[in-house]
Amino acid sequence: MALLATRLTALFSALASSFGVILIWTLYTGGNPVLLEIYKPWLRAAVAELEINCFTFALWTVYKESSYVYSGIWIFFMFWTGSLGTCAYIFVQFLKLSPQESAEDPIYHVLLRHEHKSYEEQKAGKRCLVVAATRIAYPILGCLLIASVVYAVMTDGSPFRREVLLAPWQMTTVVDFYVHIVALLVWAVYKETSWLSASLWILLFVCFGSLATCAYMTKELFQLGSQDPMHLILLKHNSRPARLPLLNSVQPQRVV
Repeated sequence: MALLATRLTALFSALASSFGVILIWTLYTGGNPVLLEIYKPWLRAAVAELEINCFTFALWTVYKESSYVYSGIWIFFMFWTGSLGTCAYIFVQFLKLSPQESAEDPIYHVLLRHEHKSYEEQKAGKRCLVVAATRIAYPILGCLLIASVVYAVMTDGSPFRREVLLAPWQMTTVVDFYVHIVALLVWAVYKETSWLSASLWILLFVCFGSLATCAYMTKELFQLGSQDPMHLILLKHNSRPARLPLLNSVQPQRVV
């Protein structure tokens, strides 16, 4: 397991560094995307796909951080730098692991924060509201994404054209999107109990992008019980009962 932690730390460090270089190169060669390309239908569709993944990582960041200010800074960084911010955040979380955590289950300890509320300490009404709102949000995001793609097809034709695929910010956005997909796949493969299921979701993520993200998150959210806290979707299904006693420590107050 310690070797896994080392490899994942190196992976996300490399992804953050590589995309940082790509982002700087695109700013230098492609200019300001807001002025040049943001009104192109396929770029807007690509950005919509990207922001759905950013939204998913933003939810996790809010859960992970005990300070709203600190989580807000990271979320701002993620939304404006894309996978550079996301991979940098994940890289930092791996660096925070103790040797014991790295040896036990590094992904588990990265996904969950150290302090948690027990079921009894959390307000059931608040839990239900958060889970219900997120269950609604992801199908809506999926529908908006489909509408964005359909609009792009109707107004700009096929995306598989040289002027679309080779536009500087279009290429960078696609790279950004697939770096996020790599991060999501690490989590999905960790969660799934069979290689068949994991392979199926890998195929869906690669082929359907954020539409698969919306489907996967909706599936996981609807598998939660009515009294379950939302962070249980981070865990493997077969490890949830065994892990629950670890969650029964008091959560510190958030620092504003």
